[in-house]
Amino acid sequence: MSIRAGIRTSYLLCVMMLLGCGPAKPNAKDIERDLANSVPLQSTPAQVLDYLTAQKIEHSQFIRDATQGNLIHAEIRDQSKWNIVKTDCGILFRFDDHDRLISYEVSEHYTGP
Repeated sequence: MSIRAGIRTSYLLCVMMLLGCGPAKPNAKDIERDLANSVPLQSTPAQVLDYLTAQKIEHSQFIRDATQGNLIHAEIRDQSKWNIVKTDCGILFRFDDHDRLISYEVSEHYTGP
């Protein structure tokens, strides 16, 4: 009987581990590395939007704003199914007056109860 209980416990642990495995949550450092390789500074808004669309990253359109500056906002959502608190990453692309990328900021924020 104790062998059966041990096997059953091992089986349940394996099933729970497999169910908990899903897409990895977004990681700010990985995102920054990917952006540095794919979206160089001085890129145009069209190039940034093309990259975001190709990567299937949720994003705004290019926004011209006299107070906040020219920008594009993007969001990479945590796709995990079993986390109570999820980690999303926001990306803010800033452009100069000549519509050239001058910086981007990646920030993690948490959602949940």
